[in-house]
Amino acid sequence: MRRSLLALALALALASNGAHAVEKPGIDAFFASMAIDAAPSQQARFVAGDNLAGYFDGVTRSYDKGEGYVVKSGTVFRNYMGFTDGVQNDRTAAGATEAVLPWGHRVRYANGAAEELALLSKQHALALRVTAKKPATLALRPLLKTAGAITQADHLVIVAPGTGATQFMALAADRPFTLGQDLTLSTRAPARSFTVVAAFGASADEAAGRARALAQVDAIGNERRVTYEALTRSYLATGDKEYDKALNWAKASARMFVVNEYGAGMWAGLPWFRENWGRDTFIALPGTLLVSGEFLDAKAVLANFARYQNLREPRDKDYGRIPNRVSPDEIIYNTVDGTPWMLREAMEYIRYTGDRDFARQMYALAVPYFDGAIANYTDPDGLLRHAASDTWMDARIENPTHQPWSDRGPHAVEIQALWHTALQVGATLATWAGDDARARTWAELSHKVQATFLQRFWDGQTVADRLRADGSRDNKLRPNALMLSSIPFDDFVPDGVQAAVLKRTVPELLYPYGIASLSQDDVYFHPRHENPGFHHKDAAYHNGTIWGWNAGFTVTALNRFGYQDLSWPLTQNLGRQILGLGTLGSMSENLDALPHEDGRLRPTGTFAQSWSVAEYARNAYQDYVGFRPDLTTDTLAFEPAVPGQWTRFAAVLPFGADEHVEVDFKRAKGGERWTFTLAGKTARTVRIAYLEADKRRSQVAFTLAPGKAATLALSGKRVLLDGRALKSEPARASYAAQIGTLRFAQPKVYRPQDFPMLQGRDVLRGIVERNEYR
Repeated sequence: MRRSLLALALALALASNGAHAVEKPGIDAFFASMAIDAAPSQQARFVAGDNLAGYFDGVTRSYDKGEGYVVKSGTVFRNYMGFTDGVQNDRTAAGATEAVLPWGHRVRYANGAAEELALLSKQHALALRVTAKKPATLALRPLLKTAGAITQADHLVIVAPGTGATQFMALAADRPFTLGQDLTLSTRAPARSFTVVAAFGASADEAAGRARALAQVDAIGNERRVTYEALTRSYLATGDKEYDKALNWAKASARMFVVNEYGAGMWAGLPWFRENWGRDTFIALPGTLLVSGEFLDAKAVLANFARYQNLREPRDKDYGRIPNRVSPDEIIYNTVDGTPWMLREAMEYIRYTGDRDFARQMYALAVPYFDGAIANYTDPDGLLRHAASDTWMDARIENPTHQPWSDRGPHAVEIQALWHTALQVGATLATWAGDDARARTWAELSHKVQATFLQRFWDGQTVADRLRADGSRDNKLRPNALMLSSIPFDDFVPDGVQAAVLKRTVPELLYPYGIASLSQDDVYFHPRHENPGFHHKDAAYHNGTIWGWNAGFTVTALNRFGYQDLSWPLTQNLGRQILGLGTLGSMSENLDALPHEDGRLRPTGTFAQSWSVAEYARNAYQDYVGFRPDLTTDTLAFEPAVPGQWTRFAAVLPFGADEHVEVDFKRAKGGERWTFTLAGKTARTVRIAYLEADKRRSQVAFTLAPGKAATLALSGKRVLLDGRALKSEPARASYAAQIGTLRFAQPKVYRPQDFPMLQGRDVLRGIVERNEYR
């Protein structure tokens, strides 16, 4: 009794603390906290995107490394030099300090000079600036990869396209200049600041007009403001400065991939995957555009992919699908999961925004999709069939028959989960459209899929990764079954089955730095991705190699069951990768499964990958804070899993049309306090399914009025809303006893003789080509 009274008193004290609006840092402080300082003499890659069709690939402490401003029409601008009173500011010299920022970089020199490069979003231009402590003759010299004729007129310099390029470049400045040797622009009079804009266009007039307009404004300052607004529309500050920095960089990097090259879309990765990929786009969409509040962009991406839906007559086997890839050369539809991912994320967009008008457009897409999928790809049990390489594990051998390196046909575990979710989404869309017949048909099929899945994939202990063509269960230990826990709405399989998957998968596959694509104890395991002395890199691509985006659904599964204190050190490790491994401020596509000498991690694949950073951002908002709004029911739903190391956080969470909810969380001894403040015009229901000490979830709901704050105090079994008792109800049982204690897997030491796939040259290829792969 005494303990409960003390807990109640603590809860009342917490609740009595008034609401506090979340205070975001100012623009200067925000970017000062984001700056990634390159170590002395460190040559590391950094990238920035123009959100149109290009990106800048630079290397710190270097003038000759990095590709520069890359566009498909041909790279012209490679790098630049700055000068003060005729002396070059040498960024490779001792005493120079260089920091990477979301739009480029900034270099400071011992003499007080500084330089900055900013790639300007949605401008097809970049800006260069050199500054000095006191007035001096300042100069900037663009370093070009190729150049044609150079002309000067009307305060502009025009560079015609050179070999391999089609774009004109125009140079304009914010003050009068002279044009010197090697395309050096120098101030005519001493100055403390000099900015040059390099703009590009299909014609000299187009480039000149853009350069002239941008030179008349503070282009770098404008880019800072635009970036600040984009990165703080949603906001999370935990007090862990390294994590907060990594999170902001993940958001900035994810935003870089949003382009408008073939209509609104998102690149998959740099430098190779610069097209709109269906599967990749919709895996990355929630972490890139939904948690960040960029709802108009999310809608545009969805609508643009709908435009490319296969509606050809006469109908072929891919009728109704959205593309696997959209590029200038071809549009291909060879993916089984692209359209289910799209429908899933269309519904998530609708739930975030309440955009029921857009639901009609998605219903129009759903009808031909289900017509084609049911006619061409369902088996008698309702499961979705697919080719061996039509899942995300899609690598094929470069031989005449293009055999899969990792056969996952004809029924992969995550494909059935996506199929079931797509059917549920379709049924909801049909109901909203008044099409009760289709709603009933699709809902009934979804129930059939659900029942069949449990019968065929689940044996009471394990969930198979796939069903083979003969119906047998392939129990290779891969991470895919964890996606059963990452569906953003409605369970596909019971919690107990999900818990069994978590218990089996995490201790074998999850290292402190990422989750492997295959168990290191499997005969097909490849410890290194690029290992040319033994195999082609695609042999290892999905057979051990770590994929950054897989950590996203792993964190979701762990947090769902209250194991956030294991997911948190994983997230911290990934944050360190973002800030210091490979490309500064981004994440690679892959890592070698096993560390190299001295525990070094080796990134492989693309040097920056969209879904890797997008999933890192999504985890923050949807899994740690737990925000998953559903405006179709006017509900702001939370299912948080706050790491034990977080004693406080402040968040701004956007939803709807220019609405957001602010959350101030504080943990004190024996309790938590959640203060919610709603910015909007409509009252909303807040529903929070919070974790108890034994990892079960209890749930409370209350109405939050616009402009008002409400404080929820949780202390033991007592729940108070603004000091008044609030009744809770069970939301999810605890599975701690079933799952037990989870720990990271211990990676083996890399010794080729210990791994069957390294006992000769192209061992796996031989197995596959002899049709011996199981």
